[in-house]
Amino acid sequence: MTADLILVARVRTMDAGRPLADAVAITAERVVGLGSVEEVLALRGPRTEVRTLPGACILPGFHDSHVHLAMHGLSLDRLRLDHVATLPEALDAIAAEVAGRPPGTWVLGSGFSLPRWGCTTLHREALDRIAPDHPVYLRSQDHHAGWANGAALAAAGVSAQTPDPTSGVIVRDGSGEPTGYLLELAGALVDGAVPAPSEGDLERSLAAAGADLASYGITTVHHMSYESPRHWRAIATSASGSAFPLRVWACIPHADLEHAAAIGLAQGQGGDGFVVGGAKFFADGALGSRTAWMLEPYATGEGSGMSVDAPDVLAERYRLAAEAGFASVTHAIGDAAVRGVLDALEATADAWRPRGLRPRIEHVQHIHPDDVPRLAELGVTASMQPIHLTFDAPSIRGALGDRLDRAYRIADLQRTGAVLAFGSDTTVASPDVIEGLRAAVRRLDRTGEAFGPDQALDVATALAGWTTGAAYAIGREGRSGRLRVGFDADLVVLDHDPVDDLDSLEVLVCVQRGRVTYEA
Repeated sequence: MTADLILVARVRTMDAGRPLADAVAITAERVVGLGSVEEVLALRGPRTEVRTLPGACILPGFHDSHVHLAMHGLSLDRLRLDHVATLPEALDAIAAEVAGRPPGTWVLGSGFSLPRWGCTTLHREALDRIAPDHPVYLRSQDHHAGWANGAALAAAGVSAQTPDPTSGVIVRDGSGEPTGYLLELAGALVDGAVPAPSEGDLERSLAAAGADLASYGITTVHHMSYESPRHWRAIATSASGSAFPLRVWACIPHADLEHAAAIGLAQGQGGDGFVVGGAKFFADGALGSRTAWMLEPYATGEGSGMSVDAPDVLAERYRLAAEAGFASVTHAIGDAAVRGVLDALEATADAWRPRGLRPRIEHVQHIHPDDVPRLAELGVTASMQPIHLTFDAPSIRGALGDRLDRAYRIADLQRTGAVLAFGSDTTVASPDVIEGLRAAVRRLDRTGEAFGPDQALDVATALAGWTTGAAYAIGREGRSGRLRVGFDADLVVLDHDPVDDLDSLEVLVCVQRGRVTYEA
């Protein structure tokens, strides 16, 4: 047997049995050689491509354990406000976007943050002044709140007579008129009025998403179900193609469990590129919109947040999910939400544990000390996004300053034995794995101030969150997350070893299924 491709550089395998090597060989989508340069070059044939990469470091291809894939692709062509520091600057950016579009066309974007802008709410009038003839709808950075102008509200039929939807709030002024600020599922009212992208637009957006994520060294994504069925179908079609640069594990909304069970659809079905994932639940909202469900009220006097899928609903639906063959994948940001999820999982362990299902909690941003060891005890994966602490820290200090020790307890969860799977939640945050690594290791917010430095990880442990831990979370630890003979030929080449230095670290090459999907 000869290799198709041999890469010569330091190899961090993430495999405890052989943590380091000097070269790796790939044939037909599999790793076929790993070891010294001499050992691996023995697999060289007349058509083998050999690349020597001085100073570089080869790692298993990264997983992003929490993405919204079609939304990521669509967002690449929309207005982004993630790094806009003030409301006046945001209005200037929105006005510039409006100026380039014909009247009547929608202006869409995301990334606003009330804490970052020093605001307590937003009003449609600010948007109406700069966009009287364009419907404008913007999602918050955490995507749990929306800001619409009058034209967007009118297009959606939202008025003073519109009732609040279940698990959503239409914020109103003193006369009962909608202000344009929408919380949680109230945003779906406007989403439904936004013109849907065509099949061609979705295909192009997914191609752009795949190429963009590959540039960060990502080869596998765990897609969450906060998107329409059309998006899910488009993702399945694109990811099933051999040329798509990502493997996709795609959740379904728990509301569709009955439909899935009726036709025999279950987690793990699919092919090499696209696999059906778990059932997605939402226990609460998000910190930025003060809808994360907390055990005690926010210090800013905004209540304790809100429950979305209540604990009794979770317990009932987790059992149904297990019987249908799905692990539960539950969004929980507040400490009350995390506790509610753990209680429901404990109550239904007799249903999911014998079936070998691996439940996970998405985010786990705030957790009471009593609940930290429960994830490992129950066998629940903590799917977390270290990069979020870089922009969440100021808001946490302001709203939860009396309980900072409950936020992003990543190291404590790791020390108790919980499996960690790391990601970005794009489009909430950049999918830049290197930035995520720095956040996990350095714990610095955007101003450079340390946030919970006692919860920092070493680089090797942090890398496991994007490799071994993430692969375990989706049941692929036997083929992914490590570099080992027989495993998937999914890998990333960095310009130097991140264990030595996280500064000036760059992705040089990304390989998926043995093919180069990105090259700097």
